[in-house]
Amino acid sequence: MRRWKRGGSAGSGSRATPIPASRAASEDAAKEAALRFLERGPRTEREIVDRLVARGYVPDAVERAVERLRRVSLLDDRAFTRAFLRTELSRRPQGRRLLVMKLRRRGVPAALVEELDALLEADSDLVDRSLESEEGRARTAFAELSRKSSGRDPMERRRRLTGAMLRRGFAWDLIRELMGEEPEPEP
Repeated sequence: MRRWKRGGSAGSGSRATPIPASRAASEDAAKEAALRFLERGPRTEREIVDRLVARGYVPDAVERAVERLRRVSLLDDRAFTRAFLRTELSRRPQGRRLLVMKLRRRGVPAALVEELDALLEADSDLVDRSLESEEGRARTAFAELSRKSSGRDPMERRRRLTGAMLRRGFAWDLIRELMGEEPEPEP
C-alpha cells in the first residue's frame, strides 16, 4: 500500500510540505532548492523563480539566489534556448510557430525569442542537417512523415500528412508546396 506525504492525495499528487519561515527567507536555501531543480535538467530563469516562489520562498531571497546562479552561469536563458532548440529539432523537426510557443511557455524572455532565427543559423549542427530554416525543417519533417504513411490510401495519406505538418507548426503554404499543390489564388 502506498503512503502519501502529509497534504497529498492520490488524486492530486503529493505536494511538499511548506518550508519553515526561517528557510523561506534564506538565499542559501533558495539557491540549494534551485540547484535541485536544475539537477533534473536545464530550466529557464522564470521556471526556477516560479517554482521557488510556489514552494514558499520569499521573492527577495529567490531574486538573490537566481542572481548568484546567473553569475556562475548555472542559469542562462540563452544557453537553455540553444540546447532546447538543438534537442527539439533533432528529435522532431518543427515549425517556427510551434518553437516560439514552446519557448514562451517555458518562460524564455521575448527578446530572446525574437532572436530565434539567428540562434538557429548559428548552430552548425542544425545547419549541417538543414534544420536552421523553416523550409529545411519542413522538408525533413515531411520526408519522415511520408515514410511513416507510405502504403496508405492516397487520400488518407494526404490527410494524415497535412494534419501532422500543421501540428508541427508549419504554414499551409509550405505544406501545400511540399504536397505538390498549387497555392490557391487570392481574391
